[in-house]
Amino acid sequence: MKVSLNWLRALVPVTADVQTIAAALTSQGLEIEGIEAKGRELRGVLVAEVLAVKPHPGADKLRIVRVRAGSREEDVVCGAPNVPPPGHRVCWAAPGSVLPAGTIDARAIRGVMSPGMLCSEPELGLGEQGGGILVLPSSAPSGSDVAAYVGAVDDVLEVNVTPNRPDALSHIGIARELAAHFGVAMKLPSIDDVPTATQGPTADVQIADAEACPRYLARFITGLNVGPSPIQMRLRLAYCGMRAISNLVDVTNYVLLETGHPLHAFDFAKLSGGILVRRAKSGETMKTLDGQDRALVADDIVIADGKGAVALAGVMGGATSEVSEGTRDVLLEAATFDPRSIRRTAKRLGLHSEASYRFERGVDAQGVPFAAARAAALLAKHGGGQLVTATVDRFPRPAAPRQVKLTTAKLRKVTGVAYEATFAADKLKRLGFDCAVEADGVRATVPSYRPDVTIEEDLVEEVLRLGEYSRPPQKERVQANAVSLRNPEGPADRARDLLAAAGLHEIISWAFVPRSALEIIGDTADGVLVKNPISADYEVMRTSLLPGLAASLARNLARGVADVALFEVGPVVRRGEPPAETTHAAGLLAGRTGGWLKPGEPLDFFDAKRVVGALLRGFGLAEVAYLPAATALLHPGVGAELAGGLGRVGELHPRIARRFGIETRAFYFELRLDRLEGAQGAIRTVPPPRFPAATRDLSFWLEVEAPAAEVRAAFEAAGEPLLRGVAVLEDFRDSRHVPDGKKGMLWSMTYRSDDRTLTDEEVDAAHARVVKALTDRRPIQVR
Repeated sequence: MKVSLNWLRALVPVTADVQTIAAALTSQGLEIEGIEAKGRELRGVLVAEVLAVKPHPGADKLRIVRVRAGSREEDVVCGAPNVPPPGHRVCWAAPGSVLPAGTIDARAIRGVMSPGMLCSEPELGLGEQGGGILVLPSSAPSGSDVAAYVGAVDDVLEVNVTPNRPDALSHIGIARELAAHFGVAMKLPSIDDVPTATQGPTADVQIADAEACPRYLARFITGLNVGPSPIQMRLRLAYCGMRAISNLVDVTNYVLLETGHPLHAFDFAKLSGGILVRRAKSGETMKTLDGQDRALVADDIVIADGKGAVALAGVMGGATSEVSEGTRDVLLEAATFDPRSIRRTAKRLGLHSEASYRFERGVDAQGVPFAAARAAALLAKHGGGQLVTATVDRFPRPAAPRQVKLTTAKLRKVTGVAYEATFAADKLKRLGFDCAVEADGVRATVPSYRPDVTIEEDLVEEVLRLGEYSRPPQKERVQANAVSLRNPEGPADRARDLLAAAGLHEIISWAFVPRSALEIIGDTADGVLVKNPISADYEVMRTSLLPGLAASLARNLARGVADVALFEVGPVVRRGEPPAETTHAAGLLAGRTGGWLKPGEPLDFFDAKRVVGALLRGFGLAEVAYLPAATALLHPGVGAELAGGLGRVGELHPRIARRFGIETRAFYFELRLDRLEGAQGAIRTVPPPRFPAATRDLSFWLEVEAPAAEVRAAFEAAGEPLLRGVAVLEDFRDSRHVPDGKKGMLWSMTYRSDDRTLTDEEVDAAHARVVKALTDRRPIQVR
């Protein structure tokens, strides 16, 4: 959700900078995912009063506009068709001012020098209405800065609101959190005094199903004129991701963003009779605002008049009752609907809107009157109409305020800190809870806008949210939950660290995949179907991490990224009774090497094996046997299974790769973390070496069937104390240069002492002992 900082400051007197505010909200559970600076590129544009307008002597479509900004007067050439008469205010970009397109200079237009220009909304970067220059209200102070007047300079926060916090889906909700954090009072938006009418359009409202619609309030506004809403309102809507349409529509969207309550305006003249809120009838259809005919089902909630459904409640209005340029009277709806029904309807029809997003999570019924009053007053104010005094409010089953008891014993047990009841009550009061301190704790009355607070532990969280999570530990603590528990995410976190350290980049993909992905990897029989998939692309639980990695690799390759090394750590599910869920670590590599030995060389099997080896060593597994792979996923002869069912590694079979959209060689590995953890050996840490190492290489012919693991074992069997590491540098099998039945191998040995720098003689002697250990065990021919 996008939140305007200027809007927040109008609701709560907080002077802290945007970074401090973002940190405060994040600490309270409302994570700020991004901050976007707005309006900084607009500088020096002034509010100017139009003094006179005359024709341009050299062009029929141009005019010369005499403007005054403060004490400064100039003649500005303008070609806009909507230049207002004298007395109105316009936006003058004088020479030296800066627009999003660049700095403005004085220049001659058809022989007349123009000191700058009069600007439209798009030229100012403030909106999309480009039919002419931006005309400001006559009350705009002449000579003032346009950016400051309209509130263009702003910071927009991207707030990640969790599904259990519908109260935070508004500027008032976020302001309430800021007020609690900084210990200041929040100020609700004022409801303007507007002309009223005792007579006017009214209609009866009936609710057929109180569960479907707990509350429905209707306000009526008459004598309206449709036009653009004020620039300040349009700008705030734009910054929050909404497009300005007209004053009548903009007001409902504005109040939605402000209060979190969705509203809907009906053209009263297009309604027939009263309003009935009911479930849809079998076979009933209606045309929504997007022009689509919708087939309804019995679970849908509709707003109906005497002729039929005129709106799909909580999701989208109907085309037959929408406001238009000819609208004069409006029925304003403010209501609450059953979240489950709205969620099912929006999902079934694929209609997800700002309104349905909030109704799906729950809208506060007690806040309906304020939202309706605020919107009705703004409609009358900006539409030039009158507010009909008659109001229809149907609230069949008002809910009693919910009370939750928090005992000090529970608070201390959960937190491990000896908090007092008065301390907890103070924190809760700042968050809007009414509290009564009792002998053994606090009895809190939960605000109606907090449906997520239902049990004692919820109150503990509320107490801790106001700064207690980051507070240093107190000296006086109580004994609580003093049991050492295994971290279930420990192996996964370790695998992520190890793979990232090996140079791979982590991805996170969906745990659901299309059925076709399992067909490609041959796991269709093991797939677990999802009963209510989001779409056909997410209908089966994944049995391997390969589909997500392959899709990411294909996207990178399609965008010209040739060298890719990806990994993912996450759960997979296989069919069973019950289905078996295990955590895997997998990777997919393609492209060229970037190391020092052979930079730019194509990746091969051994590059993937190197990563697997680093992962195994990180779990304390120094030696794991690699066995020939017998899976159709891997290229024949370029793959291996790890002993003990730990996993597999090798080149992805070209046929499989092509079906995933990969047209290059790709090397894949996937290991089971539960088995890695079960086979885990001792992990020994050593200090960094104090003395330098020396290396020696050994190149030799060896029978082609001899596995590299046996060669390594032969080196290590020498028991040489100075030998600290061995590594394969080359496995050469070109039949043009290699004797029959042989392969050429190049190994590198590292020698080091813990207490001195080795001499060449010492290294040569140690190396000779290691080579002898190999020649004693295997017939080799040194090259």
